[in-house]
Parts: sequence; C-alpha cells; structure tokens
Amino acid sequence: MNDGGDAPRLNKHQLLTIEKSLFELARKQKSQAIPVDLPVPAFWSSVGQLLQHLEADLAETIRDRGMTAEAQLKSRRLGTIRTCVSDLTRLRLNAFTEHAVLSNLLKSPQGDTVSVSASFQSLDWERHDPSERAYHSGVGHLVEKYKHEVSWNALLRGSGGEMPSSPEVGGHEPLTEFVERDDAVSQPTPDAPSEPPPSTWDDPEIDEEDRIRQIDAFPDRPTGAASPEPPRSRSPRTAACAASWSYRT
Repeated sequence: MNDGGDAPRLNKHQLLTIEKSLFELARKQKSQAIPVDLPVPAFWSSVGQLLQHLEADLAETIRDRGMTAEAQLKSRRLGTIRTCVSDLTRLRLNAFTEHAVLSNLLKSPQGDTVSVSASFQSLDWERHDPSERAYHSGVGHLVEKYKHEVSWNALLRGSGGEMPSSPEVGGHEPLTEFVERDDAVSQPTPDAPSEPPPSTWDDPEIDEEDRIRQIDAFPDRPTGAASPEPPRSRSPRTAACAASWSYRT
C-alpha cells in the first residue's frame, strides 16, 4: 500500500471525504466475504495523506496551545482512524486470501478456469489497489506450491489408471435346464376331498294308538314320567309308638 506517492495532493475537503469513505468501506467489508471495491483508484495513498495531515495538525496544535482539550480531541480522532485502517486491512487481507485459495482450488487439473463455479465472483482489479493484487497473486503461487507438494490432483482423482472392473457373477441356472423336455414328468394334482351327500331322515308315519301300544310293550323303558317314590322305612321310635297305640286299642 503506497503512502501518498501516487495520489495527487488533496485539500481539506477531499481529505474529509476520504475519512468518511474509510469508515464506510470498513462497515461494508465486515459483512462481505469477498473484497469490496475501493471508492477511489488511489485509496490507500489518499488515506496516507489524511493521516499525514492529521499528524501535522495535531503537532501544530500542541506546539501552539499545548495539550489542550482541542489537542486531545484531535489525538483521539487520529487514533480512531488508525484503528479503522488496521481493522480494514485485516478484513481485506482475509478476503483476498480466501478468494485466492478458492479460485485456485476450483481450477481443473489442466490449469484453466472452466471448472470454476459460475457463482464464484471474479475481481475487477481496476477497483482495487495494485499492492492488493500483488498480495492476491502471491497467495495463489503459495497454493500452487502446496498442491504440488501434497499431490493435490492425485488425491482428488487418483493416479489416472483405470480401476479394475469386478468380475461378473452369473446366477444359478434353474433345475429344469438339467432335465430333458421329453422326460419331464408332470405331477398330478391331488383331487379335492369329496364331501358325503347330505342324508335325510325319514320319519315313519305312526299314529298315536300304535305309539301307545309300543310303549306298553316295553314297561321298563323310560317314558319321561316321574316314577313313584319307594315307601319310606319307619324309624324305631315310630314303630314303638305304633305298637303302643295298637296295644291300647
């Protein structure tokens, strides 16, 4: 990054514009993964002029008035701008490093950029500082050296030889292939079990008188009527009472 050699001499109004652009650029770069375009071609040279102007103004104030409140405010302003420059430089170098690494790793083994994803945004170097482009190119060379040392292409695509194909395993032939067609024996299918024909009960026609005669012919056959109860045996006490009664009479 140049220190004001490439940019023309700026007045106070232009330096104030560069100061505002510095803080705006830092705010945008925090939310972006790729390097943000610079607002002016010689941006870092203009920032260098801004810092030189603030340092000279601060030194003049301290020499004329001492370390007054005005001098403290100017010193604080100078420190804030330098902190912003440090943060912006860190963010942009990280963005350039990531962009250089990804753009190099996405290249095809032949070195062209045909395989680079269409969504990967390329940089317009007219909108960036020449020192940033040199840094980006240096990171790309380091990535190429790393890929060569670890055999990057071989790790991703192998040694280039064709992988041996696995032998085809045929299935087992059916058993019918080993039996001649003329000797094929057809197995009879079992017949379904035959069901017996339904039997019918023919109730003989007998009138009521014949049925009564048949029942009388077999007296021991149960007819469904209740049989008479056998005579009960009398107890000895009952027998004694009966004898006493018969004696009195």
